Amino acid sequence: MTTYRAGIIGLRGIAAGAPESAPHPVLGIRTPYNHTAAYAQVPATELVAVCDIAPVMFDNFKANWGQRWPETKTYTDYREMLAQAQLDILSICTPDNLHADMVVAAAEAGVKGIICEKPLATTIRDAERMIAAVEKHGTKMSVDHTRRWIYEFHEAREMVRKGRIGQLQRIVATLNGERAMVFRNGTHIVDLICFFAESDPEWVMGALDASFDGYGPRYAGDGGHKPSTDPGVLGIVSFNNGVRALYQGSQNTVGYSGIDVIGSKGRIHIGIVSNQFELFVQGTDGTNELLHRDFPRYHTTRGAIQAAVEEMVELIQHGGESVSPPRDAFRTVQIIVGFLQSHHNGGCRVTMPIKDA
Repeated sequence: MTTYRAGIIGLRGIAAGAPESAPHPVLGIRTPYNHTAAYAQVPATELVAVCDIAPVMFDNFKANWGQRWPETKTYTDYREMLAQAQLDILSICTPDNLHADMVVAAAEAGVKGIICEKPLATTIRDAERMIAAVEKHGTKMSVDHTRRWIYEFHEAREMVRKGRIGQLQRIVATLNGERAMVFRNGTHIVDLICFFAESDPEWVMGALDASFDGYGPRYAGDGGHKPSTDPGVLGIVSFNNGVRALYQGSQNTVGYSGIDVIGSKGRIHIGIVSNQFELFVQGTDGTNELLHRDFPRYHTTRGAIQAAVEEMVELIQHGGESVSPPRDAFRTVQIIVGFLQSHHNGGCRVTMPIKDA
């Protein structure tokens, strides 16, 4: 079996958290939700190099993963790592506004597959040059809008496609709480809106939380650290197929994340954090009373970031496109930037395609 040489840029948070003991030894270990753990679960990959600008992160990495990856080399300069490590696959887990240069450099260095954390970028220009680079060099790429690798979201979309809730009309998505930051976390919710709408957006409108009234028409954040630099937004997205979506993201409300996919004969409710999936459909008696059932829970052999890594191996071997391709993630960036521009210009419609202001 071919083994692919993998590397990671950025070792905080989603990159390399520690595994934990399960409540009972028969269950093995509790696999953390991060890129290092995902590579550890995929035999076709070997984590040969990691990079971070803070050397203290190497101590954390070795304490958490040194037993599993004793030979992994460490770098403080990602360009040096790209030049020396001969990587096949690269995970980019850096702050939101730093992805672009790294993706372009990796594609130019001959990396075969890139898994980039979300959001794809924080400007239209950066997103465009990332896509141009991977397409020019034939680099496979996915963006970690993780729910695209989770079974129930695909099951829900299949119900919509098959008319289980009638004709899709509206999508109402909510991200509330202190970290309702539209770039850092809202990107997941906006991506899900597009995932279910399955159409190109034609225009957007946006109104930022009152504390961000003077934010401006472009990203002014710090890469995803402080909520005060990444706004909450109330936004509308109109799609070419007639579907319209409401994005409700407020930092001044109690924490909650969910989405309702609403059709002419029913709706699907998804509690995004609780992983609660519920179907409500009209009965056959002609009344408007909705029948309710919870989605059954299934076990699958793949899911989340591990599925993204396994998918990338398959893309390198056999070709094809990721379930979360960069052009879909680019659409999400355009919508979010459109929210900012709409608010800056008094709440007017901003028509696609959107360019940086």
